[in-house]
Amino acid sequence: MTATTYIQGSTGEKGGVAVYGVHIYGNLYGCDEELLSNEVFLLQLVRDAADVANATVISAFYHKFGSSGGVSAVAIVAESHISIHTWPEHGYATVDVYTCGEHTKPMAAFEFIVKKLRASRYDVHVSDRSMYKEES
Repeated sequence: MTATTYIQGSTGEKGGVAVYGVHIYGNLYGCDEELLSNEVFLLQLVRDAADVANATVISAFYHKFGSSGGVSAVAIVAESHISIHTWPEHGYATVDVYTCGEHTKPMAAFEFIVKKLRASRYDVHVSDRSMYKEES
């Protein structure tokens, strides 16, 4: 499996952190097409990814687009959200893992999803979603 990572940093790191957030998102290619169309599997996957991220699931749901279409699976977590959107006919999925709190591990959850969907390659973006306090 090959990976490309893009990192987008913060511009305002002054005076300490008021809100700590990290958003990991990316594209997965060459995934197992059967898994990408299996809504039960994908719903469990976002729940399991939340556990890997050390996040607390509040709600989880999915929508399947037709009998042979893609699936969107989402876990709303106390710390934000985890989502997977799939295009089985292309072996393609997009994944978002956005968590707040220093106790969370969003990259571990993203990598867990990549492995479970058997992606042959992926790209990943890391964005700092923190809010920094101004110095007084």
